[in-house]
Amino acid sequence: MKKRLIALALPLWVVQAHGQNATSYGPPDPVSISSGYVSDYSPNGTVVQAGGSVTLANGSTYEHGNLSFQNNGTWLGQTNSIDLFNAAGALTISGSSAPGFHNLQFQNGGTVAITNAAGANVAGILTFGTSGIISTTRNTHTISSLRLADGAGYAGGNTDAQHVNGYVTKTGDDAFVFPVGSGTDLRQVSISAPASAATAISTAWFSGSPATVTDPSDGGTHSLTAVLAPIKSVSPVGFWDWINTAGSDDNVAVTVSIPDVSQFALALNLRLVGWNGTQWIALGPSGSAGNGENNTLSGVIPAGTSITALGVGSVENPLPVTLVSFTGKAVENTVALKWATTEETNASHFEVQRSGDAKNFESIGVVAATGESQVRVEYDLIDHSPLSGINYYRLKQLDTDGTFAYSKTISVLLEGDIKIKVFPNPVADLLRIESSATVQSLEVFRADGTRVEGIRVVNTLISGQYFREINLSNQKPGMYVLVVNGRSFKVLKN
Repeated sequence: MKKRLIALALPLWVVQAHGQNATSYGPPDPVSISSGYVSDYSPNGTVVQAGGSVTLANGSTYEHGNLSFQNNGTWLGQTNSIDLFNAAGALTISGSSAPGFHNLQFQNGGTVAITNAAGANVAGILTFGTSGIISTTRNTHTISSLRLADGAGYAGGNTDAQHVNGYVTKTGDDAFVFPVGSGTDLRQVSISAPASAATAISTAWFSGSPATVTDPSDGGTHSLTAVLAPIKSVSPVGFWDWINTAGSDDNVAVTVSIPDVSQFALALNLRLVGWNGTQWIALGPSGSAGNGENNTLSGVIPAGTSITALGVGSVENPLPVTLVSFTGKAVENTVALKWATTEETNASHFEVQRSGDAKNFESIGVVAATGESQVRVEYDLIDHSPLSGINYYRLKQLDTDGTFAYSKTISVLLEGDIKIKVFPNPVADLLRIESSATVQSLEVFRADGTRVEGIRVVNTLISGQYFREINLSNQKPGMYVLVVNGRSFKVLKN
């Protein structure tokens, strides 16, 4: 049973603000909570006033049973204390002074907005728990960052559904993975251990071209054509702001998880690049295993060089075709495929490929390319003999010199409008799938992309509806992805 002790014997005042209750800590008396458990369920949140001071020590826990925490004074967690936020919904951590948490746990099941002008500090373990995206204020970069001290770490937080949309700062001499992204896509950055425990590095991902999206840390943009050999081009998909705020990042090894750059360059030609203040330079000598989303690029911050942004570069010019769309639609017993380009240089033709398992593809047609174009060009092809069930399609784009690249893979289901329902979500043990047609394929993946093996599935047919039950009772709590007939469903396991 949860304790609901509201700071008994402590100088804590509950004040009325427009008819709603808030817990307010203010001067003149400091508050110290030692080896205790305080539950704060005041509906209007918790406020530390300017000049107010709260210290948590000796393993004490402060249970925030509301969705607002404002710190304008001093909030300091020490010696294994825990700040637990567990009210259901979107949480806001605001104020003008950075709260200092030791262990910080989010069990609110929703987003977390850190709008505090000075950010937030974590000295122990940050647990993402059941939260979704944690956001920070991007326009003030490291000032409003989520900062982890030397020896601090985190649990969870490395999925598309759960990461930091904004800046994360890490101090110390430990290897670290920054759980940063766009709010919809994870774009994590891994570093090797810096030489000094005083080193602090901050980073955040920005979608869009570095030439047009302003880098908040230096207030400027970074031209895509300002490159140093062997780099010939830089992708416009986005960049990581990179800030070495203390100590030295000399010789730190960096690995980034890239977005889909299949329309920019071949995998072997890719390079991790860094902006040195005037141009993009190569940080790594080798390319990537692939140019699709979530492949990695690696490099090293060169000693004596100030790098302020990371990007995806290539030792060759961009691919001859800029593909802006590729779609497929079932039309009676055929599949209509359409795609469009906005730029072509020395383009030869498109080979349309089809697969029944998204692994083994065969050619079903060839369409000549325009070859040279700076305007939008649209193409189409009809698959008159599609496979039964799910069809996977991709384009092989070929240059006149034989250079080629693949488009993203799309899927088209030929069985009409099949309704699929997955419940309950969150799930404790038995996950049920209800479908208006036969389930042809069913897979379960962990948040890190590994497939869950040995799942027990029970099939039933009741009143014309198909049901399947998956037993997840032996799986660890966390986010899972269920893929049914090619459709993805995110499921939270409690």
